[in-house]
Amino acid sequence: MKSWLPSKFTTFPTLMMMMVLSLLVLLFSNLCFSVFNMAAASKIESQGRALLQWKTELETQELLNTWTSKTSPCNWTGITCRYNGHHMATITRVQLGGLGLEGKLVTLNFSALPSLRVLNLSHNHLHGSITAAISALSKLTILDLGDNSLTGIIPSELGNMTRLKTLWLSENQISGSIPPFGKLLNLISLAIFRNFIVGPIPPMFGNLTKLNFLYIWKNDLTGSIPCPIGNLVNLRGFDISSNQITGPIPHSIGNLTKLQTFYLNSNSINGSIPCEVGNLVNLIGFDISENQFTGPIPHSIGNLTKLEIFDLSSNKITGIITPSLGNLKGLTKLKLFNNHLFGKVPNEFENLTNLIILNLFNNSLSGHLPPNLAKGGLLQRLALGYNNFQGPIPMNFKNSTNLVRVQLERNQFTGDISQSFWCSSTLGLY
Repeated sequence: MKSWLPSKFTTFPTLMMMMVLSLLVLLFSNLCFSVFNMAAASKIESQGRALLQWKTELETQELLNTWTSKTSPCNWTGITCRYNGHHMATITRVQLGGLGLEGKLVTLNFSALPSLRVLNLSHNHLHGSITAAISALSKLTILDLGDNSLTGIIPSELGNMTRLKTLWLSENQISGSIPPFGKLLNLISLAIFRNFIVGPIPPMFGNLTKLNFLYIWKNDLTGSIPCPIGNLVNLRGFDISSNQITGPIPHSIGNLTKLQTFYLNSNSINGSIPCEVGNLVNLIGFDISENQFTGPIPHSIGNLTKLEIFDLSSNKITGIITPSLGNLKGLTKLKLFNNHLFGKVPNEFENLTNLIILNLFNNSLSGHLPPNLAKGGLLQRLALGYNNFQGPIPMNFKNSTNLVRVQLERNQFTGDISQSFWCSSTLGLY
């Protein structure tokens, strides 16, 4: 009968082989771990060296006095690192906004920072151009270079940074046109205001359907508002004011039902106000002043019951003031001056009890004012001059004790005007 125990003569080589293999596996694991550690350490060191090199090129190096080769980059001012499961670090955020840094972007080696998610250098004194090399930051989600002194054009390579959610280049001295950003499908906020950008608003913006905020005001943009803007159904803030935009408001604007602010003022936009504007039921601010709009105020404006600011001033708008404006009970600022409006001020205006500014100056309005106009007593500025109003001035204006300016000239009001207003040394009455 054979023993169930294996012979020591037959198992000894096997046991030895198993021990050798185990030792080799252990050695190999330690070697790999050491190599991994060395590679990871080398990675953070190379990132730190790139930032230190950029620091040496800055004119304000003393503002980054924690940036030294003797400390980990993860402990430097404005630097955030991410650690993996082996406690190995990589730089993911560089946030140096508002430090007063002076220097150039082109001296920073962006390719040494492949894991960067956030780059915020806003509110500094950076100058020179935005280098195309910045597109090497392929994982970047937030790029904020606003409020600097950057010049040159926006490099088209930024259009390849498809993970971007926030792109702020505002308040610089950037020129040229807006490059094709149609591939930035994750973009939520785009701000290029207060620059010297020329050319049209790209129709390709219509691809950016996740966009919440589009701020490109105070540039030299031309052309019309492209119809594909109506695709931006998540838009909440739209400001293209102070440009040279022409043409009408596209009817597709009615798709933007989440809009809260809609500012087109100080352009040369023409045509009538489309009735589809009445679909924008979440609007708080609506300003299309200083344009070339014609036609009447659409009745559908009465749907915008969340409005606080409504400014149609300095256009060529005709017709009566639609009574539906009386639905806008939250209005604080109503400006219709310098138009061609006629007829009476609707009695429904008595519903506008939160008015702070009421400006109907320089129209062809007539008739008596509603007796309870501005009964909320919050008025600070009242301009009714250069119309054809008749009859008495409502006595309840006297409740507006914060009035600082009243313009009534070139009308046919009757009665003692001084009895209708609160006597104050700060009140300017014209």
